[in-house]
Amino acid sequence: MAQEKIIVWKSTYVNTTEFTTINLKDTIVVKGHITGQGLGKLLNVNYLLEINEKWEIQSVNINLQSDSTFNIWLSKNKKNHWVNEKGEILKQLNNCTDIDISLTPFTNTLPINRLGLAVGESKEIEVVYFELPANKFSPVQQRYTNLGNGIYKYESLVSGFTANLQVDKDGLVLNYPDIWHRVFNEQEIVSREKEIFASSLISEKASSEIETNDIYNWLIGSWNVDAIDYLDNKEVITSEGEWHFAYVLEGRVVQDVWIAPKRSLRTPNLKQPRNRYGSTIRYFDTESKKWCIHWFNPVSSIISKLYGWKENGKIVHEGNDENGNILRWTFQDITDKSFHWKGEFSTDNGKTFTLQAEFFGTRK
Repeated sequence: MAQEKIIVWKSTYVNTTEFTTINLKDTIVVKGHITGQGLGKLLNVNYLLEINEKWEIQSVNINLQSDSTFNIWLSKNKKNHWVNEKGEILKQLNNCTDIDISLTPFTNTLPINRLGLAVGESKEIEVVYFELPANKFSPVQQRYTNLGNGIYKYESLVSGFTANLQVDKDGLVLNYPDIWHRVFNEQEIVSREKEIFASSLISEKASSEIETNDIYNWLIGSWNVDAIDYLDNKEVITSEGEWHFAYVLEGRVVQDVWIAPKRSLRTPNLKQPRNRYGSTIRYFDTESKKWCIHWFNPVSSIISKLYGWKENGKIVHEGNDENGNILRWTFQDITDKSFHWKGEFSTDNGKTFTLQAEFFGTRK
C-alpha cells in the first residue's frame, strides 16, 4: 500500500459519503469523515483509528454529531485489554480482536488484512461493534471467508446477514453490494486534486485593481512559438515552443508557462542549449508604476528580474543579469493573433545591444 491513500465511499443504503485518509508511516493511522443522512438522521461522523503493522487495532475514537452529540474513545492497554477513556478495563470486550463501525466499510479491512486467509479458508472472530448513530457498542461474532479473486464473504453470526465484499489489492472495499461502493479510484483523486489546485490559482479575469494598468491582457491564452536562439559561438538553434498565459491569484498577477522545445518534442534528459520549461510571474508595482516580472527556469537554474512598461506600441522589459549586464526583452509587432519577441543584452551600459533570442508567436 502507498504511504498515504485517500478513499471516497458512497453509501446508497444510508445516503452518506465518506472521505478517508490512510497513512502508513510508523503506525497505520486512519482518519475518516462521514457525512449525510444516516438511517433518517442528518449526521456528521469523524473517526480516528490507530493500527499496528500487523493490522491489529490499537485505539478508536469516534465523534458523532446528529440530533445528539457524543464521543467514544477505546484503546488497548499494555496487556492488550480494551479500556475506556478513564482507563477502566472493559471485560466484556476481552475476546474482541477487531472493530466494526456500522457506517463505514473501512473496518472490514482490519480482519481481511490481519487474518491473511488463504483462498477457501474461513475464520470466526469477535469484534467490537459500534452501532451508529446510536451511542452504544458491544461484542459481536462474525465470520470471514476468502472466496478468491479479491472476494471475501462476510457473515454476521448474530443477525445472519451475509455479503460478498470485493476488495482491492490492499484489502480495501471496492464494492459492498447494495450498501457501499468506491466513488473515486486513486488516479481520479489525483486528477481532482490537480483541478482544485488549478482552480485556486487561475482566475477568470483581471482584478479591477490592475485593469487600468494591464498591458498583458492581449497575451492571455495559448500560443505556438517558433524560437530562434543565437549562441555565443555564433551557432543558431531553432525550436518549436508553446507559451501559455493566465490571470492568477485573484487576477492581480499574470503568469505564464514557457516551454521550448514543446512538450510533444521533449525527451528525458534533454540536453539542448536554451532548454526552457519555466514560468514568469508579472505583477504591477505601485511604487515604480511599472510591471515587475520574475522569470524562473528550473531546467537551467536561471532566475531573472526585470521591469516592464508599454512604449510606442511595444512592451519593453529591462533588468540586469547576474554579471550586471543590461537585459532587454521586448514584445513588438503585436496583433491579436501574433507577436515578435526579442531578447537582447548589453555589456556597455546600453550603448549597444546583442540579440540573444527571437520568438515568433501565433495564437492557438
